[in-house]
Amino acid sequence: VLAGGDVLGDFTFADQATLVSHSLDKLPPGAMQLDEQRTRRLRVDHLVYGVPGSLDEACAAFEAATGVAPTKGGVHKGLGTHNAIVALGGGEDGSCGASCGYLELLALDPAQQPRPERVWMAMESVAARGEPRLVTWAHTPARGLEACAAAAAAAGYQPGDVQSFSRLTPDGRTLQWQLAYRHYTEAMLPSDGLVPFLIEWAPSCAAFTPAASAPRGIELLSLRAESAAPLEASASLAALGIEASDLLAQPAGAAPCSSRLVARLRTPKGVVEL
Repeated sequence: VLAGGDVLGDFTFADQATLVSHSLDKLPPGAMQLDEQRTRRLRVDHLVYGVPGSLDEACAAFEAATGVAPTKGGVHKGLGTHNAIVALGGGEDGSCGASCGYLELLALDPAQQPRPERVWMAMESVAARGEPRLVTWAHTPARGLEACAAAAAAAGYQPGDVQSFSRLTPDGRTLQWQLAYRHYTEAMLPSDGLVPFLIEWAPSCAAFTPAASAPRGIELLSLRAESAAPLEASASLAALGIEASDLLAQPAGAAPCSSRLVARLRTPKGVVEL
């Protein structure tokens, strides 16, 4: 209808049959393709979507919105949380591989409450506000995690100490990975969570990482951010080897009062934004 261009539509319904208002915006040629290219360059391992309340209820709401049911992941002992995951690699045929990572629904673990040793990923703020939000994301450095962490520290950004982790999968295989992070309370999130933590999976585990084994059917179209302090965020991203313009999409005029991450997902029920 619009010469094959990309179109964003906004529709408001009073009920299933009554359209209240709508708008259609034709995007510049290649705009959506450019967003997808930027997102690929970000090397997203996974997105952290913090949910208040019950993880089971959050999974049911996610399935209702997208048509894909998350599977239970695991428990983060000593950090107060547990999770469920879905792959972001496209359809059931795995045509997009595991390169798009996965989405993690993160909730407080009742078994570790009311006094967990520590809570990470700003989950205390998610629980206090009672609203889900995209808290932060994990980046897989092209040059390797340890080299990236060292280079970032030399450039003035401290990504956190490199730590090694492992756990058994349900079928008895050992999953191994490394993390560098300092994403604990909301006040400690680097640039309000826009700057990612670092992750690297052991090469021997490539076939059974969360991205490779989680339920499919959802594709990450884009990950964009608005920053209340864009200069600080840009410098931290650059220290990690991330091109700030691939993530930051600042609105015209003054910087917004608060920062936010926005992920656009293609799902069996249409495009969904988190």
